[in-house]
Formats: sequence, structure tokens, C-alpha cells
Amino acid sequence: MPSSVGKLSNLTELNLAGNSVGGVLSEVHFENLTRLQELDLHDNSITISIGQSWVPPFQLRYVDLTKCQLGPQFPEWLQFQTQIEELYLADCKIAGTMPAWFWNISSSTITYLFLSNNQIGGKLPSSLKFTKLEILDLDSNRFEGSLPTMLPSTLHTLSLSNNSFTGQLPIWPHVKFVFISDNMLDGGLSSSICQWAFLVYLDLSNNKLLGEIPYCLGKSLQNLYFLNLDNNHFSGEIPHTIGFLSELRLLQLKNNSFSGEVPLSLKNCTKLQFLDLAQNNFVGSIMLWVGENLRQPVVLRLRSNMFFGVIPWQLVRFEQLQILDLANNNFSGSIPNNIGNLNTMRSTSQYYDFCYDELDVFTKGQDLYYLQCNMQLKKSLDLSNNSLTGEIPKGVGDLAGLKNFNLSRNHLQGEIP
Repeated sequence: MPSSVGKLSNLTELNLAGNSVGGVLSEVHFENLTRLQELDLHDNSITISIGQSWVPPFQLRYVDLTKCQLGPQFPEWLQFQTQIEELYLADCKIAGTMPAWFWNISSSTITYLFLSNNQIGGKLPSSLKFTKLEILDLDSNRFEGSLPTMLPSTLHTLSLSNNSFTGQLPIWPHVKFVFISDNMLDGGLSSSICQWAFLVYLDLSNNKLLGEIPYCLGKSLQNLYFLNLDNNHFSGEIPHTIGFLSELRLLQLKNNSFSGEVPLSLKNCTKLQFLDLAQNNFVGSIMLWVGENLRQPVVLRLRSNMFFGVIPWQLVRFEQLQILDLANNNFSGSIPNNIGNLNTMRSTSQYYDFCYDELDVFTKGQDLYYLQCNMQLKKSLDLSNNSLTGEIPKGVGDLAGLKNFNLSRNHLQGEIP
């Protein structure tokens, strides 16, 4: 960018986002931009090299420097900006501790704050109630300590994943979207979470949480459509109140110590698309809650439990099912003869409108991770390590879209179709 841009004294908006602009920006580029209100340089290869004592000649309302090189120090010139409403500094190679003054400037006007994918450390204030934040995204940094106990009523999206937060969950009655995966939270999921009356999305995976799912959760969180508790230390049975979550699209409980039978009330969650109960201690037959009511599951994974009985033929009604994993259980009887009618697995089309940020698929001793919606490339049928008998149905040859097909460690016989 030529330094002469700094002479455009009437400029109010500078937007070069999503280009191939490179080089170094210094104070010279901004020296006469006294009227500048919007600065958007995101997704360029720009290095912004500004002295720590520089005082800007402008007051910005909108700043997006995503993927620009700002670090390693936190940009000190921001402390003189008292009118910023939206601030995007994600993936800017910023390191060090969050300066104390930052929360003073953010308290007055900032509503959208994105600082993800940096190396920023330190602790959050115990209360953020004095701010006007609506979205706070601090993903993938080095923040530590306890979570803030109080949030502003305006805050609807809180994203703190992949940090080092510890302790328990506070009471946040106004939040809607909460992402706190990959931290070190411990303690139980107390009934206080049932006070999060507006909650629609909750991801607490990859922490150290324990205890049971509160009985009140199903009755209180009527708007919940995404619940991910993967890779924690939860135990006990799934409360039957789960059936009250009529909007639930995704339920992930993988790799915990849940036990007992899956409640029949789960069949009332008719919008469920993604059900993962793998690597727990569940028992019982799946015929009663899988067969008739679920309408549109895309992923059904029950591997590594103690389910038994026959595999219900009604599974074939799930026209959108593209991952069916029943491996490492005690299923018996024959493989349903109509299994070749699973429509999505029959198709070689790679397109599907269901999207999920990350999915791991087990295939012959490997745990493969698919990111950014690429799970649509993976169609998998795994019935291995059960007690299935009889022949392989000829219809499996019609499942032309399968990438992974595993029937090993059973008691099958006859010819391979």
C-alpha cells in the first residue's frame, strides 16, 4: 500500500479486505486520516508496524485486521480509541498478556469482539457486566483462571474454547451460544445450568467435568438444539427429561461413563440429526427408541457400549443416514436384508446440506478427523465386533457411496455377494 494513502484527509472508510495487499503499514499511512471511521484490511499479508507510543489522529468505529501481522505486542494505540463498536483481531500473531486498559475501552462501546487464534494470556475480569458486549470470541488463546461470574444481559455468544480456563460453570441466564470446549473445567454440571433459559447451543467437550446430567435440563432448556459433552467424566443415566428437548438436532455424549438404558423419551426428539453415544456403558435394545420416531438422523454412532438384541430393519427408513456405527457391542441376529436401501449410502454424490465443524470417523484401527464440513465425503457403515450371524445381504452391493464398510469380528457365513 503506498504511503500516499495517508494524504487522503477526507477518507472515512478504508476497505481493502480479501485481496493480495502486502508490505508494511506504519504511522505514515495514517498521518492525515483524521476522519477515518472504518478500517478493514482483513485477509491480506499486511504487517502493521506502529510504535507503542503512537496516538492515532482518528476515532474508529469498525476495525477488522483479521490475519494481518500485528504482534507480538498487543497494539497499544487501541487504548486511545473510545468509539469502537466492532473489533476483529483474530489470527494476528498477538502474544503476551491482555493489558489491563483493554477492558476499560471495551466497556464503553464495543459490542463485537473477536481475538481468536492468537497467543494472548492472562485472566478475564470476574465480571464483564459493565460492558456492552454481544459477541465475545477468545478461542484458541492462553487465557486461564476462572470464568467470569457475571456477563452483560446483551451478550448472546460466548466463545472461549481451546484455552486453559479452570473451575466450574457460573450462572449465565442470558447467553444463547456457549463454546467452552478444550479447557480444564472441572466439577459437576449443576442444576444452575437450567437457569440459562435462552440457551440454544452448548459445547463443553474435552474438559474434566463429572457427575450426572441435571434432571431439570430437559424441562428448562426448551430451545436447546446442540449439546456436546464429549470427552469428559460424566456418569449416571440420561434423564428421561431429555425427551422434552423437541428442538434438539445434535446430541454428543461420546467417551464418558454414562450407563443404563437410553430413555424411551429420546424418540420424542424427532429433529435429531446427529446422535453420538459411543464409548460409554449403555445397555439395552435400540429397537424401542431408534426404530419408529426419529425422522432424519445423518450420523448414528453407538459403538463401544453394551447394546444387545437385533439391529432393527427400521433403520433403513433413515434416508439421510450417512454414518452408521454400531461396532463393539453385543448385537446378534442377522444383518437386516433391506440394508441396501439406505439411500444416502447408495448415492455417490458428495453433496449434503448437513455441516459440522469436526467429526471423527473410526475405520479399521484409525480415528480419522474431518474438518470444516468435509464429513460429507465420508459415508461409513461399521457393524464390526458384534455377534451377528447369517449371510451378508446381497443388497450391500448397492451401497455404492460407502467409503468405509466393516463387518469384521462377527459370526457371518456363506458367500460374499
